[in-house]
Amino acid sequence: MPLILVADDDEQVRNWVRSVLEAEGYRVIEAEDGRQALLVIEREAPDLVILDVYLPVQDGLETILKLHQARMPVKILAISGQPLHGYDILKVAAAFGAHGLLEKPFSAGLLLQSVRSLVGSMQHRAA
Repeated sequence: MPLILVADDDEQVRNWVRSVLEAEGYRVIEAEDGRQALLVIEREAPDLVILDVYLPVQDGLETILKLHQARMPVKILAISGQPLHGYDILKVAAAFGAHGLLEKPFSAGLLLQSVRSLVGSMQHRAA
């Protein structure tokens, strides 16, 4: 059963993503910032990290870089709702090593499609 870390400083976003994923049978853990996300990743070894690019303490881009420097074998789905000084920050996240991208706001269907493409569906895992 895939374990997914949701790293977002917005509690409402974390709760909504958790409810969508748990309804589909995924196990979910949470982090509020990039530094906390790294600690959780080291301790729990999730299959996927849904990572907001804009996080306090340590932003998502720095977190992606640190994951790659540490050669952590985790898939990353970068999420964001804002451009950075006119730049498409999600394209920057992809260049830094994110495996998937989602622009906020996104639907439950799009979230699940992205998750399934990165870690597979629960139905496929059980078979």
